[in-house]
Amino acid sequence: MSKAIGIDLGTTNSEVAIIEGGQPRVLPDAAGDLMLPSCVGFDGEGQLVVGREALRQYGAAPERTVRSIKRQMGTEQETTFELPGDESGAAGETKRYRPEEISAMILRSLKQRAEAALGEPVTQAVITVPAYFTDAQRQATKAAGEIAGLEVLQILNEPTAAALTYELRSEETERVLVYDLGGGTFDVSIVEITDDITEVLASKGNNRLGGDDFDQRLRLHLESIFQDTHGIAAPDNALTQARLMQAAEAAKLELSEYSSATVRVPFLSKQGKKALHLDGEIERSQFETLIEPLLKETLNAIDSALEDAKLTAEDLDRIILVGGSTRIPLVRKMVQAHLGQAPLDTIEPDLCVALGAALQAGVLTGEAVESILVDVTPYSLGISAAVDTPMAGMIPNFFSVIIPRNSVIPTSRSEVYGTLMDFQSTVEVEIFQGENAIADQNVPLGSFKIEG
Repeated sequence: MSKAIGIDLGTTNSEVAIIEGGQPRVLPDAAGDLMLPSCVGFDGEGQLVVGREALRQYGAAPERTVRSIKRQMGTEQETTFELPGDESGAAGETKRYRPEEISAMILRSLKQRAEAALGEPVTQAVITVPAYFTDAQRQATKAAGEIAGLEVLQILNEPTAAALTYELRSEETERVLVYDLGGGTFDVSIVEITDDITEVLASKGNNRLGGDDFDQRLRLHLESIFQDTHGIAAPDNALTQARLMQAAEAAKLELSEYSSATVRVPFLSKQGKKALHLDGEIERSQFETLIEPLLKETLNAIDSALEDAKLTAEDLDRIILVGGSTRIPLVRKMVQAHLGQAPLDTIEPDLCVALGAALQAGVLTGEAVESILVDVTPYSLGISAAVDTPMAGMIPNFFSVIIPRNSVIPTSRSEVYGTLMDFQSTVEVEIFQGENAIADQNVPLGSFKIEG
């Protein structure tokens, strides 16, 4: 039987891992790199490129390169690639792809990496997603795996996957907070670990908060430096913005190691015949001021998750930081100050999600892995119903929760409802997920009709 793989399909980088001798291992590419940039494009010859090669061309050819496609998962938004024309001057081809098709290109590259390492076909995988992904985003991720030629055994929450790699330091039950800040999303989960059993107690998150947002704030800061220096705004075109984003990301990484970063982007614009360059120095303290409001949002999510789990910060035994964005010093500093204890520094933040996915893949395919996972639903699930109130009478479009958020899954629940009218022969039931009391303000999952 061929091995099942574990895949961390990330916003910025993706990884693939397998089980060897009962232990998970992340597989490198031919160059020895463990992480594959989640970047897809077409080169000057119109050939598909994935990973580092696509990332290298992003600053020069953003019209035929895409990054952070994970943020579009679950939407109908297509990405357009404008391929270069031929030597005769004829216009190049325009290609359009759905988010799951682009994600499938990344997954296919990881699948091929695993097949090269194992010397055999790979057909099954566990793929991770943010805990706060909606059903539509999860279904799109599963579809991407199937397009890539994989049977998706499970869509696994990223913080849960990370928790699976944590080794207990005693025989007692431990409560662990997993703080997962990646390139495009944020999750926090409270898990309880006893022996080989990992049980998720609560999850909160934000699908639009991550390192990309830090880059955007830094990019705007670079634009202000350019304008202050030259008295004109930086050009608002795709090429210029891509170059600024690359400079912002490079500065962010440098500021995680050093107290300041020098930024230089040559030939960013021109004034008459004079070339205008971006030259600037950014202090770490300036960067921290830019991103602190976003990090405060993550602390609010921590408090909410603790409340849902009916715990306090004092009840936590360990804190795990997951995701490349947690390498930013201010993240560790704020989390430690908020919770009153230092996060562990023995967990590899970039790789632990893929390692956990491989462990779960091993469990599902009968590998010699001792691990039991109990997860929860991050959103409440219910239907649209009418409620009879003493003051306002019948109120329609009320969200009637059947499965509250953070319920252990899989689960089965039932509720009894009546019809609005006597002798009513047909009822249409609309299903939603979310926390809004107004049903249609939540995310629709589907509907069905009961006749009788």
